[in-house]
Amino acid sequence: MMPITETFTRPIVKHCAVCVVTAFASLTIAKAQVVNYSSCVELARVDPDAAFDAAIAWAETDLSGGASHCAGLALVGLGLFEAAADRFTRAAVEGQKIENVERALLHQQAGDAWLMANSGANATAAFTHALTYIPENPELLFGRARGYELDKQTALALQDVDLAIARNPAYGAAYLLRARLYRQSKQLDAAAADIDAALANGIDEVAAGLERGLIRFEMGNEAGALEDWQMIVATDRRADGSPGPAATAASRFIAEVRAGAPTQP
Repeated sequence: MMPITETFTRPIVKHCAVCVVTAFASLTIAKAQVVNYSSCVELARVDPDAAFDAAIAWAETDLSGGASHCAGLALVGLGLFEAAADRFTRAAVEGQKIENVERALLHQQAGDAWLMANSGANATAAFTHALTYIPENPELLFGRARGYELDKQTALALQDVDLAIARNPAYGAAYLLRARLYRQSKQLDAAAADIDAALANGIDEVAAGLERGLIRFEMGNEAGALEDWQMIVATDRRADGSPGPAATAASRFIAEVRAGAPTQP
């Protein structure tokens, strides 16, 4: 097999890695704190630095966990994902007036932040905490599967993604993840079937095509792989017209195939 790297084989889906929605909207906390929380979250959208400073100042009197959550959102905006994950976890643990579902969401956001920081072990731990509050939730199982995949624990990732699909048979992103896991396990026919299922359940052609090209390449269908990747190069464009991340990866795969590079184990 050609030395096609897997830098960009993770699903490129329109998935909210760390939702910036108000996770605490239903909290029964003092009106003044709601105002602080709402204004802090809004500030995090436009000025993360200022929002973080405001959240730290508010944390001195906050008992809701809202200050830690807003600080986490601000840190995501600043690209400080490990620190953001820590703040989300603190909000889940320290919040005194939040429901279990809200604690689960905070642990989920911590897990998403750890995924963005490429820390699989920490991500799986966060999603496991979330699952203690909402057992067998497909979104949480999917998140933990992504963490396991980062740590190259393919069998555990497959267990979780199988459960996620069983709980939600229309979960397109889970089919795409399972297709990749099947490919990594050399179960290529199953991988190809899951790509079809991903497309049938809302995954766009660019996200599915990058993985389908890899599957086709490993099945010996070089022409089919090149067709997929050329489609991505032509269609994955940023607003300014420059190649998107999937197009960049596809271009690299095409170059490696055409170079006839030595095979690797």
